Formats: sequence, C-alpha cells, structure tokens
Amino acid sequence: MQVFHVYIDDLRFTFVDRAPVEELKAAVVEASRSDGDFVAISQSSRPPSEIFVTSQTRVRIETATIPRDPVASDSAASGEDDDDAFWFDFDSLA
Repeated sequence: MQVFHVYIDDLRFTFVDRAPVEELKAAVVEASRSDGDFVAISQSSRPPSEIFVTSQTRVRIETATIPRDPVASDSAASGEDDDDAFWFDFDSLA
C-alpha cells in the first residue's frame, strides 16, 4: 500500500490515494505561477483546509510503501529503491 506525504512549508498532509495528490500538485503549480493563491486541501490526514501558496512556498511530496505483511530482514533493503520524493523548483517554472 502506498501513502503520500505532502509537506507544505512546515505542515504535513498524508494521503492514501494518488488522485488527490495529483490534483493538489496541479493546484500548487498554478498558484505558484500566479501572484499566489489559496489551495484547498481535502481528503488528507488533517481536517480540510486552505493554504496560501506562492512561488516562495516550499513543497515536498514523498511516497512511502507500507508493506501489508511483515518484511523479512534480508529483503528490508529492497524498499529503498521505492523513494520517489522530489522538490518543486518554482524558479525553473517561471
């Protein structure tokens, strides 16, 4: 099972579905390209809220894989390759 952690400045939001994360990414990019805008965040581990996003807002998205069954100690290192975290670089989008 995959879990998505979205960090916006100092706040962390956790999602269990990819679709809301993709929608949030699109809204964050759109807000960062304008003069800033409020981005609605729902379907996360926190109560629904709005965050003001500008081109200076730091956003990080991490994907974590949670094993459904206990992992044997010799295969524990295999999960290291599943990390596809990245940072938005809004300066390169301008």
